[in-house]
Amino acid sequence: MGLVLLGIGSVAVSGERISSVGLNGAAMQLFTHGTITGLLFLCVGLIYDKAHTRYIPDLGGLANRMPFVAIAFLIAGLASLGLPGLSGFVSEILVFLGTFAAFPWPTILAVLGIVLAAGYILWMMQRTLFGPDLPRFSTLSDASLVEAVPLVLLIISIVVVGVYPAILTTVFESGLNPMVEVMNGLTNDISGTLITR
Repeated sequence: MGLVLLGIGSVAVSGERISSVGLNGAAMQLFTHGTITGLLFLCVGLIYDKAHTRYIPDLGGLANRMPFVAIAFLIAGLASLGLPGLSGFVSEILVFLGTFAAFPWPTILAVLGIVLAAGYILWMMQRTLFGPDLPRFSTLSDASLVEAVPLVLLIISIVVVGVYPAILTTVFESGLNPMVEVMNGLTNDISGTLITR
C-alpha cells in the first residue's frame, strides 16, 4: 500500500499544477492490489487445503500435481511484481510517472523495493511450484470446478486490466479530475495569498 501513499502524495506538489496521473495510479493500485492478493490468497488456501502445509521447505513440485492452481499462482505472482501485460504493471507505472517529478528519491526507492519483491516472489514460486516432485504429494488433486471459477474470474480481471487499462482509468479519471481541478484552484489561491503577504 506504499505505492498508494506515494501516488496520493504526488498531489502535494506546490507551485505547479497538480496532475491526476499519480492519483489515478493510486486508485488503480487499490483495485489491482485487491485482485492480485485475492488470487494469491485463494491459491495459498487451495494449496493448504490439499497439502495441509504452508511451510515453503515442505512444499515442492506442486505444478506437476496442481497445474491449474500453479498457473493461477504464477499469474498472481508475476502480476504482483509488475510484469507488463498484467494489471500490477499498469498501476505501478502510473504511480511512478505521477510521482517522479515531485519525489524522485522516494520513487527510486519504491522501484528498488519492487525489484526486491520480485526476488522473493520468484524464489517462493520456484521452491513451491517447481521444486523437486515430492512423493507425499502424489495424491494431490488440482482445483475442482467450484474452486476454479473464482480463480478464473480474478485471472481475467488481472489480464484484461493489464492489456486494456482504460477500462478502469476512464472511470477513475471521471471522479479524480474534478478533485484535481478543485485542488489546483486551492493551490493557486494559497500560493497567491502567500505571495501577496
